[in-house]
Amino acid sequence: MIWTSSVDTDEDGEGATMARTEGDSWDINESVGATALGVAAGRAAETNSENPLIRDPYAQMFLEAAGDGLWNMYLRPEELPAELAALDPHFKERMQAMMGYTASRTLFFDEFFTDAAASGIRQSVILAAGLDARAWRLDWPAGSVVYEIDQPKVLDFKFATLEARGYHRWRPM
Repeated sequence: MIWTSSVDTDEDGEGATMARTEGDSWDINESVGATALGVAAGRAAETNSENPLIRDPYAQMFLEAAGDGLWNMYLRPEELPAELAALDPHFKERMQAMMGYTASRTLFFDEFFTDAAASGIRQSVILAAGLDARAWRLDWPAGSVVYEIDQPKVLDFKFATLEARGYHRWRPM
């Protein structure tokens, strides 16, 4: 069985798909999990920047729990492997752009959920929640319920990491 997870365009403008197979592991260090770690690294880097657009104090703990990986280059761009820099001389600029995008996107959704809660919405569903701990880091009104949907192994890693650090406000459904 094959699932199509993303569609991109090739140089001719034609759609090219990235296939997932039934044997995909969905481990946190691979595939969707590695993407979630890369986005968390962008949030951690922005949080640690001089004038952060967003603050995500949880992002760093996910990176520490996952260990070393390419996602950590967002936190230490000066340690960018020479092989990557040689392949693409604009790689650092692309990383900066991705961090800016991640921060802007995070701010957009933070404000969306905060505004919804302020208007009386008490149930929120976050699709492709990844490793964003929005359910923990936003100031939700009493009685709010936040549902997070993502790949089971990504959420398992997220919740195990949070629980190991004393955060228990979740119930798998």
